[in-house]
Amino acid sequence: MLIPLEKPAPEGQATRVEFFFTSRPGRGSTRALNLNLDGPRFDLPLERITWQVFLNQKWHLDDWQGTLQLEEAALATPAGPLDLGSYLSNETVLLRQQTQQAEQYLNLGNRLLESGDTLQARRAFQNAYGLSQHDAAFNEDARVQLQNLKMQQAIVGLNFRQAKVAGEPAAPAPRRGTEALNYTQQQANDILARNTAEDNAVQLRFAERLIQQQDAAVASPAALRATLPDQGRVLTFTRPLEVNRWAELRLQLEASAAPPASVFLKFLVLGTTLILALVLILLGRTRPPAST
Repeated sequence: MLIPLEKPAPEGQATRVEFFFTSRPGRGSTRALNLNLDGPRFDLPLERITWQVFLNQKWHLDDWQGTLQLEEAALATPAGPLDLGSYLSNETVLLRQQTQQAEQYLNLGNRLLESGDTLQARRAFQNAYGLSQHDAAFNEDARVQLQNLKMQQAIVGLNFRQAKVAGEPAAPAPRRGTEALNYTQQQANDILARNTAEDNAVQLRFAERLIQQQDAAVASPAALRATLPDQGRVLTFTRPLEVNRWAELRLQLEASAAPPASVFLKFLVLGTTLILALVLILLGRTRPPAST
């Protein structure tokens, strides 16, 4: 699995990657389950591995074996009823959180742009644009700021190349270890001020065509998020470390259904309840009247 990732904005933060993996767990009957749960394999060492297996409450875990250890078994407590209204409410909360995160990235991009870190500012604007697809107005604002920064970076890069070819002193200088340019807004204005209006118009058209070609070549995948309700009996399996590459992660579970109460036991409980009720009624009738 190859998942291309850009450096997060700001640098140093962890990048969270979510993907969905499916496998055939096996078949079961109405009275027993025999499941084989296989996980994906990675060409990487893994740490803090956690699996959560959700079973119906009627199933009782009899035996298990595999590459993970059983840490906890408990009943999941759903936050609310499992209906369309609760699902839409949860989706609204998640979208609101995404909007807040997008606003934070947009504000961060503007601060980075003022400080002259245009590379990180572009990543922040890209994050704001990707997280706000559900909000048309905010998404358009993030798109415009991202597009303006792309155009500015292209024009500054063209002027830097021209100055380098002509042997003239070039400002700004490339970032250490890369060919990317970081510059302040004042440096960008100085570059545009040195050129004629005709040169700036030609560079603007060329940069616009260049950006359009780059955007057309880059795929824009849409994220899919599966909403899985937490219900039933949850089994938590963990493994602190796996150093082997392409290591197999597997669990084999054997579970049985709780035996239903027999007909005799049901009649016994019902009869005992009726006898107790009858005794209480007779005691109430035979109780002597209270003296005055």
